[in-house]
Amino acid sequence: MRRRDFMTHSIGASLLAFLTGQEVMARGSEGAKGQTPGALSALNPVSQYAESYVGPRGVLDTSRRQSLTFDVVGWRTDKGRQIVSTPVLGEITVKRSPLPGAVEYEVAQRLGKDETMTGNFRCLADRRHSLERWQFQYALDSKRRNIASMSRTEQSGRREGNKIITVTDGAETVSTSSAPLLCRWGLLDVACRMAELCGTGDRFTVLHEPTGLRPDQRFREDRRGTVGREGETSIRTFLQTGPATVPTHWIVDSQGRPLFVSVFLVSLALKEIG
Repeated sequence: MRRRDFMTHSIGASLLAFLTGQEVMARGSEGAKGQTPGALSALNPVSQYAESYVGPRGVLDTSRRQSLTFDVVGWRTDKGRQIVSTPVLGEITVKRSPLPGAVEYEVAQRLGKDETMTGNFRCLADRRHSLERWQFQYALDSKRRNIASMSRTEQSGRREGNKIITVTDGAETVSTSSAPLLCRWGLLDVACRMAELCGTGDRFTVLHEPTGLRPDQRFREDRRGTVGREGETSIRTFLQTGPATVPTHWIVDSQGRPLFVSVFLVSLALKEIG
C-alpha cells in the first residue's frame, strides 16, 4: 500500500491530518474546560477521557510475560465544530515475552471495524530495548467505491550491524545508520528509564508501522503534571521529535508505567496490565 493511500484513508492518520497543530491545541483547550490544575496540554484533545481516567492495576514487570491493553482515543467535533467528544476508536494489545538476551512483542491493533495491524517485534534485552528484527501486516477495508475494497501492506526487517534491511510488499530496501534502532512497543518497557534517553543527547531511528522508519529522533523531558479524577495521579511527560514526525508525548506515572502516548488528536491510554 502506498504511503499516500495510508495517509488519506487510515483512521489514525485522518485524525492527525484533520487540523494543523496550532488549531489542534487551540480547539483542544476549548474542549478542556473541566481540566484540573496541573493537567498537561498534551492531553487537551482527549480531555474528556482523561478527566475520568483511572490508571490500571498492576506493576509493569519487564522480566516476565505480560500483556498491556490500550484504548485508542480520538478527538472529534460536530459539523459546526462546537461540541467536542473523545470517543474510543479502537484497542491495541501488546504481549511481551522475555527470552534469553531478547524480548519479543506480539502486537494486535484494531481501529474501528475496518483497520487492523498485527505484528511481531524482537528487541535486544539492553537498556534501550534496541530493535533487532520485525514483521507486521496492515489492512484497511475501506468499503468505498472510489478505492480498492482492501488495502494491505506487509513488511519485515532486521538490523545487521549498521545496515537496516526492510522488505515491504516484496521490495527490499537497505539503509545505513549507526544510530540506535527502536520501536514503539519496546519503548513502552523503556518508559521507566525514559529520562536516560533524554539525558544522552543521542539521536535514534524509530520504527512507526505502517509508514516505516523515522530517523533522527530525539527525546527530551517536557514537563510534569497530573491526570485523572481530581488530578490524583502524578505524571512526567517526555517529548519525541524529529523530521517528518508529529511530536509525540510519552506520559509516564511515578511507577514508570506509560499511561498515555499522545500524538495531537490521538492518544493511546493504558487501561489494563495482565
